[in-house]
Amino acid sequence: MAITSTDSSSNLTPWGTQKQSQTKTPEKTETTTKTADEVKTDTALKGIGDNFNNFLQLLTTQMKNQDPTKPMDTNEMTQQLVQFANVEQNIGTNSRLDKLLKLQQAGSASTQLAYLGRTVVYEGEEFQYTQGMTAAPLGYELETASKSTRVDILDSTGRIVRSMNGETTAGTRHVVSWDFKDDQGRAVQPGTYKLNVAPKGATTDDIIKTKSFTFGTVAGIDNSKDGEMMLNVNGKSLPWSDIESVR
Repeated sequence: MAITSTDSSSNLTPWGTQKQSQTKTPEKTETTTKTADEVKTDTALKGIGDNFNNFLQLLTTQMKNQDPTKPMDTNEMTQQLVQFANVEQNIGTNSRLDKLLKLQQAGSASTQLAYLGRTVVYEGEEFQYTQGMTAAPLGYELETASKSTRVDILDSTGRIVRSMNGETTAGTRHVVSWDFKDDQGRAVQPGTYKLNVAPKGATTDDIIKTKSFTFGTVAGIDNSKDGEMMLNVNGKSLPWSDIESVR
């Protein structure tokens, strides 16, 4: 029976100690999560590449086995090649547009942060009165002129705490100046209130449409599925296009 020995001298250091085995730590690779559109683009590019390779193989086989007396139509072959090129170009264009959209969203994200904590004015009726508030940017518009206009401030229960005479002209925004007091001149408590505009026409049958404007503080920012900036104001999610002004 043959006996084999293992020479371990190659694993010894000059001082006779055993060398420590060294293992390489695998390098970390950065991974990025692709969007659904980017995945579709990659799939489309792979598909067009596979189809183009199959097309070339079929074309080569057809040219090898064609009848010399009846060669294949080069115009048809050229048209097919052009179609492949156009499809590939369109897919590439979509890929670049996706990248541009990402850059635009990244840029708008930093801009959106500037709106946090700001007061915005938008079409609506409810608003929050907080302690220490000195002004309430309330307003309204009349579609047609009225004979008289009453402006009410209602509390969270729907009770009128203050009634004021408003403007009657149409086509302009009227400012509602409320000093946060009720009809008896007493300061009201902080809370949720509502603006109610009641215009009267020349006759009882006249119906005058109104548009009220209220305010709130931006508590959060998000984007809709269509990419539009959404502001969280007074517990509501408002599209940026509904914001009248920022204060």
